[in-house]
Amino acid sequence: MDDGRARGGPLPFFRSLRFRVTALVVAVLFAPTLLVLAWLSVERRVLSHLVANADFCARVAAAALDEHGGAAGPPDARALARVQAVAEEHLLRLRVLDSAGAVVADFDHDQGTDLSQRVGDLLLGAIEAEALETFDASLGPIAQRPEFQGAQQGTPQSACQLTKNASLLVCHAVHPSRHGYVYAQDSSRRPVAHLLYLRIELPRLVAITLPLSLLLALWLTSRFVRPLEALRRRALAKIHEPTPSADLPLQGSAEMQDVAAAFNALLAALAERRKANEAFVADLVHEFKNPVATIRGCADALAEAPAERERAARLSRLLKDSSHRLDTLVSQFLELARAEAGMLHEARERVDVAALARGLVVAMADDDRFARIRFTVSGAASARVVGVAYRFESVLRNLLENAASFSGDGGKVHVSVDVLEGRRVEIRVCDTGPGISEEDRPRVFDRFFTTRGREQGSGLGLALVRAVVEAHGGAVSAASNPGRGATFVVELPLAPVG
Repeated sequence: MDDGRARGGPLPFFRSLRFRVTALVVAVLFAPTLLVLAWLSVERRVLSHLVANADFCARVAAAALDEHGGAAGPPDARALARVQAVAEEHLLRLRVLDSAGAVVADFDHDQGTDLSQRVGDLLLGAIEAEALETFDASLGPIAQRPEFQGAQQGTPQSACQLTKNASLLVCHAVHPSRHGYVYAQDSSRRPVAHLLYLRIELPRLVAITLPLSLLLALWLTSRFVRPLEALRRRALAKIHEPTPSADLPLQGSAEMQDVAAAFNALLAALAERRKANEAFVADLVHEFKNPVATIRGCADALAEAPAERERAARLSRLLKDSSHRLDTLVSQFLELARAEAGMLHEARERVDVAALARGLVVAMADDDRFARIRFTVSGAASARVVGVAYRFESVLRNLLENAASFSGDGGKVHVSVDVLEGRRVEIRVCDTGPGISEEDRPRVFDRFFTTRGREQGSGLGLALVRAVVEAHGGAVSAASNPGRGATFVVELPLAPVG
């Protein structure tokens, strides 16, 4: 976002909703005129196609007469059959004439319509046009027509013309042969008269309605843009409030009220996140105070008088334990912060979490801390997800250590990894510990929440599990029957095949 918009400055006009609505209204206003001009271009293409079709068919039919009609005399049946086949294939009218212009054969397969004409009927309305036969009769005897007389001079002729009401376009071609002439006619009902009328009248209508359209565009934009601008100003004003409250007024249309309600929901969520962060910082400071106080006390004790060997050793252990706790807290805090930020700069790859779970179970079983706990694993042979490998290892290790710490001597921890519905991976970690009470279950993933005591845990492990899983597009949940152990379920998207 540029600085002007961040400060609440006006949006450039050519990028504004006002300009876009005005441009849309003007475009809709000019659209019919543009359609008419485009359709006239189509009409020119139709004319070229008709005259080319008539000329081609007349030439082919004349060649067929020369090929199958013998050396002299009228064409035989085989030649006429070939001419008829050409007329049927190309949907036009072919007449075979003798040298005087009299009709020897007439094959009329002209339809007077095509796809463009049917589209024209749909857009401009059906066109009433006289039949080709009626129009042809109005032209008089073929022998007196200019195109036939030109062909008598030995030059093939082709041209097009419209009927008086400009509703029927007729293209003709005349080609000589040894047996006379071939006269081809192709026609199509055209909306040319409509289009020529609209080409003149539509610009007049646009000139009359353009001012009204611009006024309408200004009214529409003011009706929609002003409430948006007012809401924008109120939302930007929240930047300068020390604690922005979710109290934007729900005014205007239903859509504007929905937008204001969405802003209020966002502000409320940010307020909740701010409260959570404040509580987190307070908890973090509290966690730091104990080891810091211990370190200060040890330093004071060492400064007061020379320490005996035994007393010095005890102070050394306290310093070492406190510094270790501080280091662990800082490390876990940094990992949690990066995970909650989405781990944007950490490289991702395809990770087989089933193999990872099996490897961790073997390592945990060999750990002296859990010598009296039985670890088992089951499920899919392979389950690949896309993510940061060491983060997945951290998730599984935290869940396994958490389950082991509550299972106690002789307890059991079971891990299952399954591929469900071919699109997600489910990891379950079950233990035989005392379970989670009903009141504690909603808080198990909160930062610094623990039921094991501060000496055995920082309360950041499960919070880190949730942050990492959600950063990978997954979800984690906990279930428990008090006295019968707990189950933690992690769901992750399955990696795409390939």
